[in-house]
Amino acid sequence: MDTERGAFFGWTSRRVMLPRTLTAVVSGTASGSGLTMDRQVATGTVRGRLLAYHDADDDHDYVALMVGDVRGCDDVPVRAVGEERLLLEGGRSGLQAEILVGTDDRDEAAGQRDLDHRLCCDGPLRSLLCHSGARSVTVDWCSVGAA
Repeated sequence: MDTERGAFFGWTSRRVMLPRTLTAVVSGTASGSGLTMDRQVATGTVRGRLLAYHDADDDHDYVALMVGDVRGCDDVPVRAVGEERLLLEGGRSGLQAEILVGTDDRDEAAGQRDLDHRLCCDGPLRSLLCHSGARSVTVDWCSVGAA
């Protein structure tokens, strides 16, 4: 089966291809949408990048932690994590490459479903992940126990 061109649907996850046209350049302006922060971080033994993206239409900021080097990687797992625990969870990650997206939701299952929905649409969260440099990401749309 050829999965290079489209989204891969598994029993519990989805593969989303990301365009390679965006570069991680901080725009420095709060009046428009775009990347507002790109910082290298070290959490314990894990190194990564912390990205923030401002959506001017909804006046909302999105934050993601790239654990490890995700640039040029395929099928990088994406997981929703409470914003307050973003760096802690990044330090606990046992994967070589992973993307943690900060959410306001206390219900992580609902946050994960919302993450899946937003990645399929062309919007600010997808634009944020395009700045990661990954070629494709995978996101769980359903818990393994529910499948």
